[in-house]
Amino acid sequence: MEPLNLAVCDDLPEEREALLALLEQAPIATICTQFGSSEELLEAFRPGKFDLLLMDIYMDGMTGVEAVQKIREMDESIPIAFTTTSTEHTLESYRLSVLKYLEKPVRQKDINDLLHLVKLQRDSAPRLTIRQNGETQKIPLAELFYLEQQGHHVMLSRKDGSVLQLYGKLSDLLPQLEGQPFFCPHKSYCVNLAFVRGINEEYQCYEMADGKKVPISRPNRAKAKRAWEDYLFARTRGET
Repeated sequence: MEPLNLAVCDDLPEEREALLALLEQAPIATICTQFGSSEELLEAFRPGKFDLLLMDIYMDGMTGVEAVQKIREMDESIPIAFTTTSTEHTLESYRLSVLKYLEKPVRQKDINDLLHLVKLQRDSAPRLTIRQNGETQKIPLAELFYLEQQGHHVMLSRKDGSVLQLYGKLSDLLPQLEGQPFFCPHKSYCVNLAFVRGINEEYQCYEMADGKKVPISRPNRAKAKRAWEDYLFARTRGET
């Protein structure tokens, strides 16, 4: 069973140790990285690096809420749980799509339930099935930035910065993406709309979260804009 990769962020060492003790007793295995401030976490954070963030709200310097606002600009889907002594930020937690709001002292049951939920979400997420080196792999769609045809290969760009190279055609993979928030703005590209940060009208391209500019072909310009707008609308309604 692949363990969950967690980031635990709290400026008080004793609070971090208390959480780590609960995590060690949980029935689901975890690998934990500790951070003593929001600034430390933001410096180390990369999309796809962690399966869950356990974030204190009240910390010296940048608060947990402020840090999560910045994290959501980089990664819209990572599960986040606030740990706090107050419930006054409940509305902000909802706006930031925070998965859980855990009041201190955090109970073992709270941690167990949270880990079960995160594992269930991870294991049940839609995946792209590929064959590489004679082996079958299933890649969560939420980890993919975009797919790109380069010659006889398809390049899969992932949230963690890695690129997976497959022999074959992009068109052979597209049926698996039907009904998912993916759009092909060009015959050589298919993008995850969750990681589109804007449309550059001057250069006619999608601007992706990793800085990549994905071209939009002339016949697809109106469709590309509509696809992204439809995705944003569905997201605000909680449909994605």
